[in-house]
Amino acid sequence: MARESDRAVIRSGSPIPEAPGAYPLVGHAPYLARNPPPWLAACRQAGPIVRVRLGPRPAYLVCAPELVHRMLVIDVEAFDKGGPILDNARPFVGNGLVTSAHADHRRQRRIMQSAFSPDRIDGYASVFQQESDAMISSWAAGKEIDFLVEAHALVARTLARTLLPEAELPESSWLADKIADFQAGLLIRTALPHPWIRRLPLPANRRFEQARSQLQASARRAIAAARTRPTAGSLVDNLMAARDTDGDALSDQELVDQIITLLLGGTEPTACTLAWAVHLLTQHPDIQMRLQDEMDSVLNGRAVGPEDFRKLRLTRNVLQETLRLYPIVWMMTRVNTQEVTLGGHRFPAGTDFLFSAYQLQHDPAHFPQPERFDPDRWDTPVSASTRQAHIPFGQGRRKCIGDTFGMAEATIALSTILTRWHLRPASNSRVRKRFRSDLSPTELRITPHPRNSRT
Repeated sequence: MARESDRAVIRSGSPIPEAPGAYPLVGHAPYLARNPPPWLAACRQAGPIVRVRLGPRPAYLVCAPELVHRMLVIDVEAFDKGGPILDNARPFVGNGLVTSAHADHRRQRRIMQSAFSPDRIDGYASVFQQESDAMISSWAAGKEIDFLVEAHALVARTLARTLLPEAELPESSWLADKIADFQAGLLIRTALPHPWIRRLPLPANRRFEQARSQLQASARRAIAAARTRPTAGSLVDNLMAARDTDGDALSDQELVDQIITLLLGGTEPTACTLAWAVHLLTQHPDIQMRLQDEMDSVLNGRAVGPEDFRKLRLTRNVLQETLRLYPIVWMMTRVNTQEVTLGGHRFPAGTDFLFSAYQLQHDPAHFPQPERFDPDRWDTPVSASTRQAHIPFGQGRRKCIGDTFGMAEATIALSTILTRWHLRPASNSRVRKRFRSDLSPTELRITPHPRNSRT
């Protein structure tokens, strides 16, 4: 008898293999929750597309970079953002760039693109620099710090100044705490979308609803203030001023949705990328010293600026390799809006697809010794297939609009830290990967030491 998941595919050629190791009732979900890397590697060996069981409907994990490229770039009109995770998140985060469907996304992106143009990013750089200076000025030589906490606070302060400059926020840690509460509650609501769960009188539910309400109120205050007291060069002012070629602007509700989207999407990826980069450099002091030598040569004691980014080649390679090893958004989804052929199989409209940047970027066929931290691998021109396998920000029309913003912030923060301090791992720090909606370190304890004592 044909299985339900087989009937979902209008087959042409050999059947699609099932991903290895399904459990009764829960299918493959435990692998994604506990330790995805070995399972993702096994799926890659099973075939370019494998069938996975994560709920009542079948889904298909696309493991070949050329097929992921086809979904994201070549046949982009046929594959929309969607699936149960995004569908469940949309009522809570709004219809922003991350959650919107094709038609809304195309319009929103056209309007918002100018707020993330290179000259606008240059304007935000002074805020990145000031907040990075403030962070390292609070450090003491040899005193252990929790860098993961520091990185989240740094990025939250930067977003507060660029996105919510006149929102009258409480103390500097307030925004980071509210974003963390919102993201924790959102994870529960997308993974377990049963209404009765969020109605339970639990502290986590109260924290989520409070964070959601307060973040939306802060966004509305920032919008109102920007109309009466514009802050030249701020991201919220640039979003409000942005127009597409037809003169269309974002409505107030769309502005709120985009601010919430940027707060959620701009905090965790940048903070975790910076944390993973610092972790890798503490584990590879030779590369850390090479990086400091590059900064000394290029910057000669002055603060880094946008004009220096191209000259900081090793710095760029370190961040690129960090994103390859630890893509923060490690699993993504698509739903086809029409019948499609992919990898020799035809799928009816409404099929759920998954693809994993982590899986693609750890494929030894494209990245020899994939577990090795090797920034110098990016000095060699990469093939088209390797470019297709490296997708930390996605690809095509839905590529992250804030990728340049985040990379500029990470470059400035890393340069500011390493021109003054040499970083060592704390003796009691045990850093492990934590796969949730993002890929973050479990903790990151380090000790900063003055540069003259780095040996």
